[in-house]
Amino acid sequence: MIGHERNSKNIMSKRIDYGQIATKLDYPMLDKKLEQLALREPPKNRKTAIDLLEPLRERILALHRKGWSSQQLAKELKAAGVPVNPARVRECLNRWTNGGKRAAKRHGAKRDKPIAAHPTPPAAANQSGRGKSASSDGQPKLGLSQD
Repeated sequence: MIGHERNSKNIMSKRIDYGQIATKLDYPMLDKKLEQLALREPPKNRKTAIDLLEPLRERILALHRKGWSSQQLAKELKAAGVPVNPARVRECLNRWTNGGKRAAKRHGAKRDKPIAAHPTPPAAANQSGRGKSASSDGQPKLGLSQD
């Protein structure tokens, strides 16, 4: 049991005393800092090749329009320190030229199919509303004999 107690003490973290922090906190300085942050744009998290190449978008598109292939552009970008392959450059170019984040890949997008005319509903089985198994009052027969 001693080992278990030792592990539980290591797992438990020390509680933060927010009251103590509040007494030491310089609220006017913190307010000034937050006001300065409000004037700036938040930093971009560049997680994909498209995010990384976005600032170079217009320049890359111009080179592509001049005839540079995605393979050539990828080679030059790699030489400049941007680890990107031709497929990613092609993906960026497709997305940028087709306008929109999901324009390059439309997984599950519905295709424009001509709408078929609705088939005519089947003709009513028996216009009188009575079938072979219906009694004279319009209710189905149960097949029970009444003696």
